Amino acid sequence: MKINIISIGKLSSEYKQLAMGYSKMIKWKLQEKELTYSKKLPETQIKFYEAKLIYEHTNVNSYKIVLDVLGTQIESKKFSFIFKNQMMTGKDIDIIIGGAYGLDDSIIKNANIILSLSKMTLPHKLAKIILLEQIYRCQSILARHPYHK
Repeated sequence: MKINIISIGKLSSEYKQLAMGYSKMIKWKLQEKELTYSKKLPETQIKFYEAKLIYEHTNVNSYKIVLDVLGTQIESKKFSFIFKNQMMTGKDIDIIIGGAYGLDDSIIKNANIILSLSKMTLPHKLAKIILLEQIYRCQSILARHPYHK
């Protein structure tokens, strides 16, 4: 199983250090794809264009987790069961984090599950840090490591 985190935008150096700390602790195969573009687009076309970029980096057969403020909030243990189930099926996991304008409906409709990290809107930089910590926590839960108490 491979975990692909696909996000719009790059992390700045102070966020990147935090992200790398969690990424190094995750033993699972993890790939992070930070998608950027330099085109100036009208607001009405941004989500559509970003969706096109996201589709270029997702696996058709992967289990898709989309992060969206309108998604379901779940506990860490339930989140770890998603990883456990995908390990048993051998499917890769694509986790998608949108940009400042959110995600195109086509991305949301194509998701296997839509999750919210908080009812509050989070900047994608912070969402990625929280996500990486939760992936590490899932790994710890499944390994019965004392990190998750």
